[in-house]
Amino acid sequence: MGLTEDLREYAKLLELDFIGFCSAESFDEAPEDRKPRVYLEDVRSIISIGYRLNCGPIQNLHASRSAYMLEHDYANRHLDQASQKITRFLEERGFDAIGFDSGAGFYNEAGKTPERFAGDFSHKHAAVACGLGKFGLNNLVLSPRWGPRIRLSTIITSAQLKYDLPLGENPCLTPECEECVKICPVHALDRWKGRYDPEKGWVIEKKKCYDYIFTTLKGQRCGLCIKACPGGLRR
Repeated sequence: MGLTEDLREYAKLLELDFIGFCSAESFDEAPEDRKPRVYLEDVRSIISIGYRLNCGPIQNLHASRSAYMLEHDYANRHLDQASQKITRFLEERGFDAIGFDSGAGFYNEAGKTPERFAGDFSHKHAAVACGLGKFGLNNLVLSPRWGPRIRLSTIITSAQLKYDLPLGENPCLTPECEECVKICPVHALDRWKGRYDPEKGWVIEKKKCYDYIFTTLKGQRCGLCIKACPGGLRR
């Protein structure tokens, strides 16, 4: 097997639910300070990995907030460990590699909204470029199988890999479905018309979203736009 196939098999051993690959050139239109070469000069490939969330803690929000946080935090820890191990896997084979934490590179104090609303590297754009999903109206990546009930992380590497094709059909049911827009407690998704792009996402009113998470919920994640999405639910 080649390196790409080895990585797919290794992802199974790491109990990841999916892995995808794309060229670093997929980020040529990204802002200068978000391009992969900022972090790794000889970067050639992007690896997106994901771990699905259990549905119960999400679908029973608000009451299951603590259980949802456990789900969210466990998935992040699992992805961070997998990212570190994949980085070592590549380095042991002679390639440069850097993994980005699943929390997107910024942290917060309880009750305090972060000063900036962007991570070091966009896990969501990487996942879409690697063919793992499309952006939904909630500006989260929707997987064809699990909808938005996933967590993501990214590794960049100097290795040349076999790249996946972008996903064809959009899992988001827009414009027939606006359930995520309706449920948002701070109306952060109201202005999606003419702005939403399933390939690139769109700029939601992040300050409203993050004020609610970091001030009203004291750092606990909201999850309501995930709960409302019919994508990936077993009916």
